[in-house]
Amino acid sequence: MTRRFTTEVTVQWGDVDLAGVVYFPHFFRYVDIAEAEFYHSLGPTVLELEESLGIRLPRVEATCRFLKPARFCDRLSVTLEIEQFGAKTVRYLFDVKRGDEAIAEGHLVIATVSIADFKAIPLPQKLRELLQPYAPPDGGA
Repeated sequence: MTRRFTTEVTVQWGDVDLAGVVYFPHFFRYVDIAEAEFYHSLGPTVLELEESLGIRLPRVEATCRFLKPARFCDRLSVTLEIEQFGAKTVRYLFDVKRGDEAIAEGHLVIATVSIADFKAIPLPQKLRELLQPYAPPDGGA
């Protein structure tokens, strides 16, 4: 069974539009918060990890399907799980819930690139090892 990482965010006043619901780009910020907290739970912050490995982890693909509106002061849980390792990428699935109610779902693909020239490079072994406890049993291949 794949391990999942979950964190909580609270919808802030600045996150909602004139209709009183979360403006859609903010869901990607919630996922970004979850991803940063996920790496931090493994030890280093994202920046410390990138610097130590000489890499950056840009997002190369992101999707989100919105299922229900979220509103000011809602407490949302954001869950990440690794769906797949590629040679140079990691694909995460995410979902956003309010209690047991599904609010949004999607995926995020990050690539590993060299700090020096921002060209794609293979996933560093140390990164694979850090993420392995959260990888699917078959490695997501």
